[in-house]
Amino acid sequence: MPRFDRADAPDLLAAVGSEFWSVDGGDIDAADVARWLPGNQGDIRAVVSIEPPAAGEEHAGMGAWHVNARHELHLVRSGEGLLQVITDAGVVSVWLGAGDVMAMRGAEHRFRALTPQ
Repeated sequence: MPRFDRADAPDLLAAVGSEFWSVDGGDIDAADVARWLPGNQGDIRAVVSIEPPAAGEEHAGMGAWHVNARHELHLVRSGEGLLQVITDAGVVSVWLGAGDVMAMRGAEHRFRALTPQ
């Protein structure tokens, strides 16, 4: 289950278009894919491996603050990572592990793999 750094995190994150939950099994429910990825965006699916950043690369790539051009829907299949999202109340941190789902619609964020995923 995703862990948050503050009790009001789910509400703050929802206000900026982000939601987090856990799934049983190996994939995100098709209804959730359709809800979060409009039109044919749900057809763009891939499995990727993410390694913790090398020394000096912590703030590059996914570790840099960014807003994606498309909605995002990710399932953590293994390992752990730390996601930070900018909200109206400041930065909120979310620890994600195997089985956790991250859904984003335009929120500014950065991600760091803590272990290989």
